Amino acid sequence: MFSHPIDETLSLSLLHPHMAPELFRLVDENRAHLSQWLGWVVHTTSPADSDGFIRQSLIDHAEGRRLICGIQYHQQGRPRLVGTVSFNEIMPATGRVSLGYWLGERWQGQGLMTRACQAMTRLAFDHYGLEKVQISAATGNLRSRAVCERLGATLEGVITRAESVNGVVHDHAVYALCRDDARTDGVEL
Repeated sequence: MFSHPIDETLSLSLLHPHMAPELFRLVDENRAHLSQWLGWVVHTTSPADSDGFIRQSLIDHAEGRRLICGIQYHQQGRPRLVGTVSFNEIMPATGRVSLGYWLGERWQGQGLMTRACQAMTRLAFDHYGLEKVQISAATGNLRSRAVCERLGATLEGVITRAESVNGVVHDHAVYALCRDDARTDGVEL
């Protein structure tokens, strides 16, 4: 199973079915916050939903289509799931991957997501041999957009009326990191 320590307090690991109760609890505790930006949250109503998501993500990973990792923050020797970071769509034909992420609200503002995205970017370039990491974030999701900016991603443009989430239509800012201009600040995989 894929597992990668980023530093002494943070690691990424492939989601596994035994993590379903913890994943559901994290989503449920952050339901109001997450449902502003992510449409799938309203459909996650039980640990069984999280289990089904994890099992499908493992199939998608085995088929080379997606990679969904749990972000684990280590406190007092114990890893705690605090969010996910994922290759939502791996497109080898065009050398591109779509990166997505979310973090429990209490874990924001500590640089965890930036470090997780740096590690995933390095994985995209060094392991998958891809040339471009693309991130799409609702224009109003300032925290998500700030991650893109801290990564050194270039704003490629805005797609108007890109997504409807719980009846609210969002425009998306589309960012990109290309292999030649990526900043990973020493994160190695």
